Amino acid sequence: MLPPDSDDEQKPRFTRRAHRRRTARYAVSFTPGQWVDLYIPHLPSPGGFTLTSVPSTPDLELAVQRPRASSPSATPASWLWQPPSRILHTRLQVRVGGRFVWPPLAIPRGGIRRVVFVAGGVGINPLISMLTSIVEEEEEEERERIGSREGARPGLQVRFLYSVRSSPEGAGGGEVLFLSRLRSLCKTLGEKGSLRFFVTGEGEVMNAGDLSIKRRRMTDRDVEDALGDVEERSGTVCYVCGVPGMTDEFVEIARQAEGMDGTRVLSEKWW
Repeated sequence: MLPPDSDDEQKPRFTRRAHRRRTARYAVSFTPGQWVDLYIPHLPSPGGFTLTSVPSTPDLELAVQRPRASSPSATPASWLWQPPSRILHTRLQVRVGGRFVWPPLAIPRGGIRRVVFVAGGVGINPLISMLTSIVEEEEEEERERIGSREGARPGLQVRFLYSVRSSPEGAGGGEVLFLSRLRSLCKTLGEKGSLRFFVTGEGEVMNAGDLSIKRRRMTDRDVEDALGDVEERSGTVCYVCGVPGMTDEFVEIARQAEGMDGTRVLSEKWW
């Protein structure tokens, strides 16, 4: 069961034009990248949503896309988009699942030197959880190193490629999912991490600031470059999550790249 507390922390963190984040307190075990099925009272079917939080926090956080006006009203997404006062304290049943996770199930963690994330649109949802977890791991290892007075460790190299579409209706930076969190996480990683945005569509491009933004489609070359030097790709894992055509294309490119083991290229087909 999922009983939200009565304090303000259980209200939506913030609202965007197209997405809303909902959080609730619940003691449940999950791995970064997994999803939950939500069973909501009086609704005929559960709703599947990717967890965007990390196991180290007591919250279950979901990024829920706004239902279309033509969508049925009795859906989990529509229920979650109600005013907070109407859904707080509601008890829900949840089921956790999914094998698209960090760390990868079939790859020894000690053999990973570089992690490449390729995200498209809402495909960022599982990847933001993974990236947050990696940053937490790196910070913990750094604290342990300082405490033990050991020498510097190489640490993980992280490359994050994110394709978003702007619209004439004003999809600027406020419409980019997890923009501020991505900025903060990559800043924490420092030289070990990089974040690149690829913006398509006819809308206004968000304020670049300190970000690397390309006003074009993400290309095969972009993905290949992110995989690192050929001789070091045996230590690379690549996660791809986006729309169908994009996911299939970049999974194939990464698997065929020189020096890459195809089993180290992982994808989630959520559609």
